[in-house]
Amino acid sequence: MRIDWTARSVIGALLILAVVFALLGTGSVAVWQYTNSDAFCANACHDVHPENTFAHHASQHRRVACVECHVGRIPTFEQAVAKAGHMSHLWGVLTGYERPLISHSLPPSRKSCEGCHTSSPHLHNSVRVRRHFAPDEANTETKVTLVVRTLGRAFQKDVRGIEWHTGTDVRFIATDPQKQNLPWIEVTQADGSTVVYEDVKSPLDEAAIAAADVTEMECVDCHNRVGHPFRNPETAVDEALANGTLNPNFPYAKARLTEIMNQDFDSREEALELVQAGWAQYAEEFPHLAEESPEDWQNSLEFLEERQDFMADLMTRTRLLHPDLDWRSFPDHSGHEDAPGCFRCHSGHHRDGDGNLVPVACTLCHGIPVITRQDRVTGGLLELIDQTRPRSHRRDDFAFAHHERASEKRCGSCHGEIEHGTDDKTFCANSGCHGNTWPNLELVER
Repeated sequence: MRIDWTARSVIGALLILAVVFALLGTGSVAVWQYTNSDAFCANACHDVHPENTFAHHASQHRRVACVECHVGRIPTFEQAVAKAGHMSHLWGVLTGYERPLISHSLPPSRKSCEGCHTSSPHLHNSVRVRRHFAPDEANTETKVTLVVRTLGRAFQKDVRGIEWHTGTDVRFIATDPQKQNLPWIEVTQADGSTVVYEDVKSPLDEAAIAAADVTEMECVDCHNRVGHPFRNPETAVDEALANGTLNPNFPYAKARLTEIMNQDFDSREEALELVQAGWAQYAEEFPHLAEESPEDWQNSLEFLEERQDFMADLMTRTRLLHPDLDWRSFPDHSGHEDAPGCFRCHSGHHRDGDGNLVPVACTLCHGIPVITRQDRVTGGLLELIDQTRPRSHRRDDFAFAHHERASEKRCGSCHGEIEHGTDDKTFCANSGCHGNTWPNLELVER
């Protein structure tokens, strides 16, 4: 009888331990899942810029959790170790710290980006169309069509496009935290030899190079804003008008909305008040629209009122609440319109020891912009078929040659009389190329 009670006691104790361990296991899983949630990362753990959360939700990576990029898509045990390393930030969270403009603890791309994206090159080119609207009464629309040469030129197998960057070892030295100034670049070629390019305008001396941290180029060095894009206000309005979120039939919609978005505000509620005040003023200035087309006007009124919250959110993506920050504080390196981007390396003043340039041939990565303006299409339409061009036009320094020959009016020796400009009537009057200023691109004397 005594043995029977002892066995029952042991079984009871084991059952209790099993329940305790089950509860602890369930609780641990729940805690682990919560610490991997965006709510924990952005609110309970870090005091991030409030606009970062909205920018993330509005990005193409909105379904990717914070930890998948900032810790990595890695095995659970390895992830736990990596998260433990972030405990160094705890003291700053408790005592207060300046919210950063960049993340100092991102894992390498092979542990984050490549968990979803293959590192193998994309073996195709593509055609992209972007829609722009002028700040005039009709919100005149312009379409820019580009052949994006991920693979390279269709008929030239020896020339590689954007995918060159994924299959080549590139190292660089950055002199600023946001990696906008790269005065030293090293490229390891297919045969194992290396070529060093230096900024001839502001080169580093040997001591500075020896003391500097050298970074191996990876995905996020160019695609740095994929998770938290902050748009130029004009670009944000263009996107909203293009996708129908905002009504392009409103007179001066582009101009007025851009003006509203560039105003200062201290909270999202104040941003909403600016939208409402702007609409009230707009209705006073265009009363004839309600009289001439009452049904359309009412539909437009409801359209805008339903989207006032959207407008307030849109404003927080372009103008931050911090008084010293705005969308320019978060440069996007994947382009070259509002920030140096591609021209950090392809600047026109990065040369090797023999004087050779980092290529400054725009059409290595994309075709000539094809500008469509209502009843007019630029002569560059033929670029859509990715046609070949003379050998002289495929040189790495063609931007220099084009600039020199155009300024000296020497193009006519081959092409005949040429009319330059930005009216998009001819191939060489291309507003997608001319009349623009590209940050950090400077064609210095060779």
